[in-house]
Amino acid sequence: MASKYELTQGTKILVSKAAATEANPTSATWLDLGGSTTEFSYSGGQKADIDVTTLGSTEQEMTNGLPAPGEITFSGNWVIEDEAQKSLRSAYDDDAIHAFKITFPSGKGYAFLAEVRQNSFSVATSGVVTASYTLRMKGKLVEI
Repeated sequence: MASKYELTQGTKILVSKAAATEANPTSATWLDLGGSTTEFSYSGGQKADIDVTTLGSTEQEMTNGLPAPGEITFSGNWVIEDEAQKSLRSAYDDDAIHAFKITFPSGKGYAFLAEVRQNSFSVATSGVVTASYTLRMKGKLVEI
């Protein structure tokens, strides 16, 4: 059997310039975050446990409750004049919700709404200034 995989080189990451109310707005002005991003990670929100154990149970029983919001973190090179990074820093300051699109080289990907929960940067000797932006998802990922 042949391995199945998705390449990462050429992944496009876009953020809406202005606040948005839908995950993949057709009229949005999109800013390119991919030119400074070196890595990102997504984690779906953990679902709460609902205890359904009864007197007749032989062990503790649980069922899934509501999920917490997912999170995504973008990390990469810090570039103060980068318009996409400016948009994220502004969204952090004013709690605006923006639309995001991630498209892999195959053309498949996701769109979503999120707010910026944290923005940070790091400096070390013999390196470049790096930035990190952690987002809280609003709603679910939409396949594109």
